[in-house]
Amino acid sequence: MIESFFRALSYIFHPLFMPLLALFFVLELPTIPNSLYVYDALCFFPYEAKFRLYLVLGVLTFAAPLLSLLIMYWNGMITSLHLENKKERVYPYFIVTFYYLLAYIFIRYQWPEQLQHPALLGFLFSMVLINLITMIFNNWIKISAHAVACFGVAALLIAYNQTQLSQFKEQALPNFGFIIFFLITCGLIVTGRLYLKAHSLKEVLIGMVTGFTITYLCVKFEFYF
Repeated sequence: MIESFFRALSYIFHPLFMPLLALFFVLELPTIPNSLYVYDALCFFPYEAKFRLYLVLGVLTFAAPLLSLLIMYWNGMITSLHLENKKERVYPYFIVTFYYLLAYIFIRYQWPEQLQHPALLGFLFSMVLINLITMIFNNWIKISAHAVACFGVAALLIAYNQTQLSQFKEQALPNFGFIIFFLITCGLIVTGRLYLKAHSLKEVLIGMVTGFTITYLCVKFEFYF
């Protein structure tokens, strides 16, 4: 029963799905811009802009990487979509990083300038950095991709909402309750990876720190090129 729960959680919150989930969170969770410019809050983006973001980023950060992994799986290049084997992770990481880079380039150079939100650009750039770092570290240690992905999304939520105003005076951070709920979910996800013996505690902790730190710094301090 417990094993089935954690396996289901690992599939539902697969790392490939997390960028699209993160996009949904920042576009749909209600916030108040900390300025007179309404587009400083991603939830106020026009419907057409949101649809195009879902479409383009859905293809580049989810559909295309998933299809590439499935092709490698069908051809015997990888034995699992969870990439348990450290040696099998090199090519998938390279391909996913390439798609993430395309997503970042599209938003940075093809997206309307008035809709180039720093949080969105910082998050996409952090995804490229994280995958490059994880790919390099893979030579020595098999970092938990689930931990990297879910805590990266948590960092995005915290850093982005810190730039927004809260609807309630007693609440310092907008969407505080939802963020706490998601952090608990992240805790369950990484606990599941340990329970299923997919990773060691060290691999999970490094994944958590890597995903959270890089994403938070890129989004909070608008670090991108």
